[in-house]
This record gives sequence, C-alpha cells and structure tokens, in this order.
Amino acid sequence: MPFVHRVAVPRYFLSRPCGQEWQIFADRVARYEEEMGLDPSVLKPLLWVPLPPGKMHPVAARIQFSSDLLGDTCVRQLMRLQRHQDAYREFVFELAGQIVESAETHPIPEGHSYPDLESAPSIFHTPQPAVESLNGSERDADSDALTVHFVVAALTRSKALSVRSDRAVYGDRPRDWAPYHPVRPSPLAEYASAIAESQRFASRVADLEELAERAELASRHNQIVVLLVDVWATELEEASRVLTAYNAREIREREPTTAVLIPRSLDDRETVQHWRRLSEECRRIFRGTADDDELYRSNIPTYQAFEQDLPAVLQVAVNRMFVSGHVHRRPDGEVSSDRPMLDAP
Repeated sequence: MPFVHRVAVPRYFLSRPCGQEWQIFADRVARYEEEMGLDPSVLKPLLWVPLPPGKMHPVAARIQFSSDLLGDTCVRQLMRLQRHQDAYREFVFELAGQIVESAETHPIPEGHSYPDLESAPSIFHTPQPAVESLNGSERDADSDALTVHFVVAALTRSKALSVRSDRAVYGDRPRDWAPYHPVRPSPLAEYASAIAESQRFASRVADLEELAERAELASRHNQIVVLLVDVWATELEEASRVLTAYNAREIREREPTTAVLIPRSLDDRETVQHWRRLSEECRRIFRGTADDDELYRSNIPTYQAFEQDLPAVLQVAVNRMFVSGHVHRRPDGEVSSDRPMLDAP
C-alpha cells in the first residue's frame, strides 16, 4: 500500500515517531527495489503548507509528490480556497488513481521486523558515526538523537566581584549561572538540557573557553551550538573577544546556525537597571546575528518564556543545518583495517 503523508511544518522532521514511521515504510520500499529491480514510487510526501526553499528534509525533497494541478500552491490552500474547488477535486482524483495503480502494480513486501515503533530508527535522525570526544577518546553517537551543545558565557561568583554587586545568580563555574533565581534556582544550562531532551535532542554543556572546540565538533558532525549569554559577561574583555571572533567567523563562513539566548530576569533589578547599555554591547558583539530574529533571542524575561524560545530556535537551527550541513556516508559492510597490497605483475 502506498504511504502518503502530508508534511505540515518543518517541525515534522524533528519528530522521532514520524521519522520512525517513515523509516519502516522506506525499509519495505528498499526491499522491493532490491528484489524486483524497480522503483515503485509509493512513498508520496505531500506539501500541506508552503515551506521556504531548502526547509524540507532532503529525504522528502527528493521524492516530493508534484502535480500540475498544484501549481505554486499547496494542498491546504487548494482545499480551503473556493476558487480552487474544481482543481482540488481533480487533484484528489489524480492522487487516488496513482495510489490504486501503485498498490495493484507493486505489492510491497513486509520490511524489517521491529518489535514495536519505538524500536525502529528514525530516518530524520540518522545515527552518527563514532566521533572523537573532547579528551581525545572515541565515544559512540547518541542513538538517533541530534546533539545540541549549550555553551555558557556567564560570570562566576568570583569574577562577578569586579563587574556587579548582586552575585546571587552565580556559582563556582559559568555553567552554574541561574538567571531566573530565586523563582527557578537551578542553573540555566541544566534547564536548557532538560528542554532539549524533551524535544528528542541529546545535549552537552560547556563553558565559553570550550566554544571553539565545541563549534568544530558540531560543524563536523552536523550538530547545533546554542550560546547562553549573561549580558554581564560582556563586561569581561576576554569573553567579549571570544564571542566577537566566533560571531564574525560564523557570519562569514555560512548561513548562521548558532542560536543566541540572552535572559533578562525581571527579578534581577540590577540587570534591568543596566539593560540598555548591556544589551547594546551584546548587539555590537553579535553584529549581523543580532538582526536574525529566528536565532537571536534577547530580553527573555522569565523561565517560561525561555521554555518557549528554546524549542523554536532549535527547530530553526535544524532546518538550516539540513541545508548547509555536511553529508556523511558510511561505507557498506565491514571496513577492513588491513593495508591494501598490490600483486606483482
């Protein structure tokens, strides 16, 4: 039976269950192609709402169902607008005819036997090969999860002494920064990781001194970097220099995929009082990026607002990564570690 699926929004491609469902049908199609030597074209993704160029996952873009009846519109518009009623009926008739023909012509066999949906891999979250960890040893990739690196650019309690008077939100390490204290006293990085994992991401947390290393790792393996920025950290010359250099390189090399989140808790009176000056310095540091409303989120007043903003920027970053990221292909079968030898003539 052909698998027809509507693609509603880019968030569809972040869904593990959707990717698992697609994978199960793709396995069946692959088995048929191998046995019969034919492309049955029974996977038919439909464009339900308009998507900007490059925002559709490549696995769907390659086989996107098209019809002259759609023209420049999408299925939802065709269905809802009265002037398209005749075209919509013709489109449904055309699609139904193709489904029936495909089902009768290409009896697709059962694919890989999975005990349940949860055990199937997600075609949208392809497992990554083993990568080198920051201490030089190898680690296995995180199952099917995309990885996000949260890099914290914040003061410590000791460094805050030279910058501001209220140090209640800081700890011994930058990653201990808890900007929504006392309402939410836990570190922001921990909260961000929990939100990311609820969205099916694996997460890593690092301090600013590790930014270059994490960015390189993310670039090589199609992972995401999110900067959690304490506006007071920009008062430190070293932090300002590192962030400025990183932003300049990110803007220069490709379409930015790094997200920047800058809290401003309403309970932090000192930050509120100096916000204008500090936020302007952030915009100077993140020149270019600060104009990107999708990835640059400043003045986040509460942890609830942060909880809404983070999934949104992760979605944008993933969509951009699909367009500008690297393609990694594993060789088929086992790879021999023996040195190749040439026989003498």
